[in-house]
Amino acid sequence: MKLESSVYGIASIAAVVLMTAACNSDDTTSTPTTTPTAQVDTLQSSIAATASAAVSSLRENVQQTVQDAINTILVAAPISFAPGSSDLGTTDTVTLTAVAAALQGNDTKIEITTYAQDSNVATAKSLAEARGDNIAAELEADGIDKSRLTVKSDANPSDPQVDPDQAKITVVDG
Repeated sequence: MKLESSVYGIASIAAVVLMTAACNSDDTTSTPTTTPTAQVDTLQSSIAATASAAVSSLRENVQQTVQDAINTILVAAPISFAPGSSDLGTTDTVTLTAVAAALQGNDTKIEITTYAQDSNVATAKSLAEARGDNIAAELEADGIDKSRLTVKSDANPSDPQVDPDQAKITVVDG
């Protein structure tokens, strides 16, 4: 992530400036002073912890922003399948193009969750997997690297709130 690299760069520069300031003096008449190794180590650890916290916070903000965008897209145009089908419709491909756009310019990873309902559990599982694979393939066609996608399929979901013919997309920690 470009922004993450910038944060690391800024943190590195800050470490050099602080260490230089700690080791140098403007007074040319005094004898050179040195900073004890323990103080330098403490300073370096503090800078590293601050930079790490900043990067972590930035990553969490990016992930939340991407999830919010995906949620907005899916509310407007859910990815829905006809019962017994794994085919993506025109609206679904447009929806997935919008999801891919939200994933551009960051390294956010997502989990695609698909379901299917059938009296035969093996048939339902196979259909759910095919649905997830089709969504992943469409996102890959839109430029999203396969390593950022995980497909989770569930046959005959027991949760009554789950629509077995609709897919979910969730940002996951990567």
